[in-house]
Amino acid sequence: MRSSPYKASRTVVLRAVPIPARPGRRWPDLTDGSAAAVDEWLEWLADVWRDEQTVEAIGYATAELADGVTALLSAPAPAARRVRSVVMTVARYLLRARERPTPFGFFAGVAPACFGAATAVEWGDDHVAVTRASAPWLAGLLAHLEGVPDLLAQLPVAANSTAILRGDRLIVPYQASEQSIGTVDVAMRHTAAVRTVMAQARTPIRFADLAASLQQEFPGVAAEAVTGMLTELVHRRALISSLHAPATVPDALGHLVGQLHRVGGDQIAGVADLVRGLTLIHDRLQEQNRVAASKGRAVRRDLADEMSSLIPRSIPTSTGRGPLAVDLRLDAKVVLPWRVAGEVERAAYLLARLSAYPSGTGEWGAYLKRFWERYGIGSLVPVADVVADLGYPAGYPGTGEPPRRPTVGHRDEVLLELAQAAALDGRDEVVVDETLLDELASPPDELRLPPHLELGVRLSADSAAAVDGGDFTVEVLTVSRGAGTLTGRFLPILNSSAAAATAVDIAGMPGADPDTMVVQISFSPLRPRDAHLARTGQIWPTLLSLAEHRPFGERVLTVDDMAVGCDGHRLYLAAPALGRRVEVVAAHALNVQVHTAPLARLLIEIGRAHATQVTPFDWGPADRLPFRPRVRCGRIILAPAQWRLTEAELSGRAASWPQWETALSGWRHRRRLPRRVLIAEGDQRLPLDLDEAAHRALLRAHLTRNRHARLLEAPASDAADWCAGRSHELVVTVAATTAHSWPPLPRPAIARVLHRGHGHLPGSSGQMFTKLYGPAQLQDLLLAERLPKLLHRLGDPQWWFLRFADSDGPHLRLRITLPEAADESAGPAMFGKYAGAVGEWAADLHQTGLARHITYATCYPEVGRWGSGRAYRLAERVFAADSHAVCTQLRTPSRPDPLVLAAVHTTAIAAAFTGGAAAGMRWLIDHLPARPPSPVARPVFREAVRLADPRDDWGALRGCTGGQEIMVGWRARQEAVAAYRAVLPDAEQPEGDCAGIIPDQVLRSLLHVHFIRGYGIDRQAEDLALHLTRSAALAWEAKEGIR
Repeated sequence: MRSSPYKASRTVVLRAVPIPARPGRRWPDLTDGSAAAVDEWLEWLADVWRDEQTVEAIGYATAELADGVTALLSAPAPAARRVRSVVMTVARYLLRARERPTPFGFFAGVAPACFGAATAVEWGDDHVAVTRASAPWLAGLLAHLEGVPDLLAQLPVAANSTAILRGDRLIVPYQASEQSIGTVDVAMRHTAAVRTVMAQARTPIRFADLAASLQQEFPGVAAEAVTGMLTELVHRRALISSLHAPATVPDALGHLVGQLHRVGGDQIAGVADLVRGLTLIHDRLQEQNRVAASKGRAVRRDLADEMSSLIPRSIPTSTGRGPLAVDLRLDAKVVLPWRVAGEVERAAYLLARLSAYPSGTGEWGAYLKRFWERYGIGSLVPVADVVADLGYPAGYPGTGEPPRRPTVGHRDEVLLELAQAAALDGRDEVVVDETLLDELASPPDELRLPPHLELGVRLSADSAAAVDGGDFTVEVLTVSRGAGTLTGRFLPILNSSAAAATAVDIAGMPGADPDTMVVQISFSPLRPRDAHLARTGQIWPTLLSLAEHRPFGERVLTVDDMAVGCDGHRLYLAAPALGRRVEVVAAHALNVQVHTAPLARLLIEIGRAHATQVTPFDWGPADRLPFRPRVRCGRIILAPAQWRLTEAELSGRAASWPQWETALSGWRHRRRLPRRVLIAEGDQRLPLDLDEAAHRALLRAHLTRNRHARLLEAPASDAADWCAGRSHELVVTVAATTAHSWPPLPRPAIARVLHRGHGHLPGSSGQMFTKLYGPAQLQDLLLAERLPKLLHRLGDPQWWFLRFADSDGPHLRLRITLPEAADESAGPAMFGKYAGAVGEWAADLHQTGLARHITYATCYPEVGRWGSGRAYRLAERVFAADSHAVCTQLRTPSRPDPLVLAAVHTTAIAAAFTGGAAAGMRWLIDHLPARPPSPVARPVFREAVRLADPRDDWGALRGCTGGQEIMVGWRARQEAVAAYRAVLPDAEQPEGDCAGIIPDQVLRSLLHVHFIRGYGIDRQAEDLALHLTRSAALAWEAKEGIR
């Protein structure tokens, strides 16, 4: 395999369980329901509960289960069914605690690691439980504090930056609800008073000062009514108080205490004692975060009791966990050799090559098309307007449109063959070599590599010496959206030096191109209880803040600062006021599909939506096969061997235990299932030893609950011995060393921003835009013979057309410029007159089968592509002249091959645009594809080279049948192209009619729309024509003696 274009950073984050696996643990027999078995279960449970570390870990994860265990152990005669259920749940927690390294409470934590010369591993027992106030407890506390009028009056408040106006209603979207994880929009009347409040609170303002200002603005309104309205706006989150910590503040309680003291909360009656109590609690939390977890259990219990007693019982805070949020900093130091980094780099590239979505998903491809059809290329559209006009991509909450079902392609067929062949041959593994990679993967030159990624990998080796000697495997467990996703939340947990070094590496990751600025998004999750998972430090210097209380400026952007652009290949974000393109990153792994507001998800996803989607290995349709082999390339395991087991295959749920055990034993033998496996459910892994009766009982319970199980091969028993036997995951950040091969983009300019009202609605402007649907094969006839009659009837106005196709079918897009009316009131009448004429003409076409139906549509000029003002008016002249040239050509009965003619027109347009044949030919050579997409017939090639020759005033073209008429037809276009080019700047301009317009891109667009106008939408044929044009240009230079 060619060398990887990814380079690993030196810093690594180790995620691991704090305690090595205990292979000798005794498990109860859960297949026996006798009274003796119940006693055994209780004895086993009591033995587990003697371990304080286990009790605290389970108690933090689920207080309800911990209370249930305590109750069972003290009950005189607990029901067998209840005991069995609790024992099975505790057993699952113990098994997950042994195998799942995802940081969660006391079960798993993080430690710094790095790459170096040789492996070095040190483990201690002084793990630190970094403890903070939990998000649900803080939410309840905030609700209580904001309900105290005297305190609220002193608090600064700020307008919610995501609030939007719909008609006469102000909408505060995505309000959290513990009853729903979807979006909840809160609507209120957008009165003059509300409008004034939202304007004055664009920057933070004290509640009392805002009330006083509003009182002056509306003197007839009682002070109590003003205060009541503002209080309601706070409760509805239209206004956000300073007590709410932004998501880039890891210590939300510390922020809250600081704000309370800043406004004198310790002197306000009704909250003074609470403020002093909160201050003391925060100080004690900080102290206990400096001692080993094992020494702070009593302190944490006391703190939890005190915090619970501070909030009135009427305020709900319970989510099954207490008032504390815990993250574990492991007492470990790990250094790994660079050869391990090299394997991770190769794994990143392999997954990119093998991606199921090398150019983005179908949902985002459809969204790109919708954006392009609505706004065109080059324009910048405010994000809020894009969402209002287009909604969100399919699969987003509220769209009512499920994600697109992928079609079965060549890659899927190859994977199905591989899996089936492995099953039939009795092989557990598929080895990816260069031959298989070439058949399965996208060509390297076609990849749009993400600029940075994080890979979570498991390193398997039986000793540190084995790692150093190269006797190891690297298994890819997860792939994140980008740098910081898996590591960002844990930087405040690491020691300061490790956190600083890791943050520097993350912040140094490249953007999508050298001109793209990486911006960190900061927002609250849909559910308050998830806020702890979204709290990170600030890593990048610039933030994009959604619905937060913070001052805004050049380094803190809001959604109002953001716009979306399109170049025909991808969508991108920009901050026009800063003149920068933007890549938005979230420094946490909050699930964007479920727990993130759609707006935040859109901003996070859009920058990479059309790049190669790098994910864990995707089997595609083969994912439902009963067996899939391990996928390996050298030391890299891209996917473990896995089996799909259904409940029906094991005699069903009505079978007795002996029957079920016999069925399982036979299934294991037939499917070659190993003894040690993992049940995979989402991102959770439950390790099972199927020689253990208790583990088989857990498998049966899983099948009863889910009807099927996905079983993965487990690592070897000594696979983690290099890491002192601890299950682990190494999070490695990799950066692309080569930039995207995206086409260049202009610098974002304010002048290219489209605002509400852009476009020409039918009957309200000087242009009529008609879509004429009908058979594509009859369009030439319609254009050559029928359209001239309509134009003559209308008085030969300026007009142009384009061939197109949408969900309703192929059609012609006809634009006609209406005569200028003497007054505005005559405009609609003029449109009606023209529409009537077009309608009569189309009715005749309908009768003869040339047209199916017509629509009058809104026209949206592509000012971002062609320029605005005078530049766009001159571009319209080019469109009209090119349309005339194409129709003249279609009326020529005998003419050269269409590909040859396309090459001729392309050459002529380039010469007119660049100012002469020599400059045009050189441009064509420099900018058009050197290789054809498919072989070209030799006669066509020779004819293109012969006719696309401007020497002797296109003598070769004039000499062929119809050539003279074609040349006469394009003369007006050549003049129009030259006049248009004359107003375009040679260098990019930041403002004016041509702001953000790059002449090279304009010429490429002119060539593209000419091909569509003349020959239709056919990407391969267009590329062939461009290749022929370049070949003709090379031949011309050779004849002219130009080297």
